[in-house]
Amino acid sequence: MNWQETIHEKLARLRAELARVQDQLIDAETELADQMADIRAFEAEFEARVGVLMTQLANLEAEVNDYLDRIKQRRNESIFGSQYRSADEQYRRTWQQPPQPATPPPLPPPSADEQAQLKKLYRKLARRFHPDLAVNEADRLYRTERMSGINDAYAARSLTELLVFAAEMETARAEPAEAQPGQTESDMVQALEKEIRRCQRRIREIDLEMQNVHNHSSVELALERKMAQRNGRDLLAEIVADLERKIARKTVERDMIKSQFDELNRGKEIPRRDT
Repeated sequence: MNWQETIHEKLARLRAELARVQDQLIDAETELADQMADIRAFEAEFEARVGVLMTQLANLEAEVNDYLDRIKQRRNESIFGSQYRSADEQYRRTWQQPPQPATPPPLPPPSADEQAQLKKLYRKLARRFHPDLAVNEADRLYRTERMSGINDAYAARSLTELLVFAAEMETARAEPAEAQPGQTESDMVQALEKEIRRCQRRIREIDLEMQNVHNHSSVELALERKMAQRNGRDLLAEIVADLERKIARKTVERDMIKSQFDELNRGKEIPRRDT
């Protein structure tokens, strides 16, 4: 009788320990998701404010180079004939990839209130659908599919999608944990201990992932931005202003070279440009 009571007590203790470790795991997973979502939000803002200008500058530079090539081609044609094609021109016609269509600008980042609501809802959904809380393989597959969608929605800062999962959560019922057929109490002890070790191992893996987040290409710039904000500076605004100056200068250069090309097309020789 005492042996049975000891086993029951051990099972109760392991179940409580597993619940505690699972809560730690969900908190760790949520913190990692927060970090990655913050990085992606910064990247989206960077693309919206800076990326489009970088693309505009690159397009202007390409236009300048194209006009210079066309001016060179016109001069060569006047010397060698209209069928003349330089080696560079032949290579470009053969191998140059067509321009890629512009990607649509990202959505603006959520407000502080929306951000808080997103995090609160994500934690609630993670505690309901996290695969590590599955009671059997079928439940794990169901949770894995749902959690993947939840992670994608959270990374995209889509409150609408998270609310859809929340509505599903209200109608879905969690299956109670049951012993497997033929499973003894000793087997249950071993299964609980194994699951606790697995959750602890995953927590350690997440800790390493959190450390590696700082190696992400955008993190350094995001940290520089925070430091600048403490000094009353808007780093992205400074980058934007610098790009706008470069775009203005490059636009003037493009217009001048285009004017030279137009003059050449009208049959007027223009001075050679040193490159």
